[in-house]
Amino acid sequence: MNELGRLHREHVSLGAIAGKLSEMIKRDVPPPAQQLYAIRMRLASELIRHLKTEDWILYPRLLASSDRHTAETSRVFSNEMGGLAEAFGNYVDRWVAFEIESDWKGYRRDTAKILGILARRISREERELYPLLESAAQLTA
Repeated sequence: MNELGRLHREHVSLGAIAGKLSEMIKRDVPPPAQQLYAIRMRLASELIRHLKTEDWILYPRLLASSDRHTAETSRVFSNEMGGLAEAFGNYVDRWVAFEIESDWKGYRRDTAKILGILARRISREERELYPLLESAAQLTA
């Protein structure tokens, strides 16, 4: 399924970007502002695009499944993980350039936390949710 491949590729890309940001926050001092800004904006744009794709393609298809297990698992995921967009938005709003520079330690802590949330979500989707989409596609093929 082309859409599933796209979602997998987006997860790989998000993981790579998150890895770069994770390396940056290991430093005792902030990296150059432009360098940090570029990776933050890349993460934000790719994550928002990915979440919208899931909201428009993945979840509606799985929630509408005639298979009760698929629909229920999708509903649970949607309820449990639906807050990532809001949490990420709050994180982005909180950590503007001045705040990052004045509280690098706090930024590092909050960034590690949001990257952990993202990593757990990606892992669970790959392991539990995407196989359901693949099964649903095979049933309708």
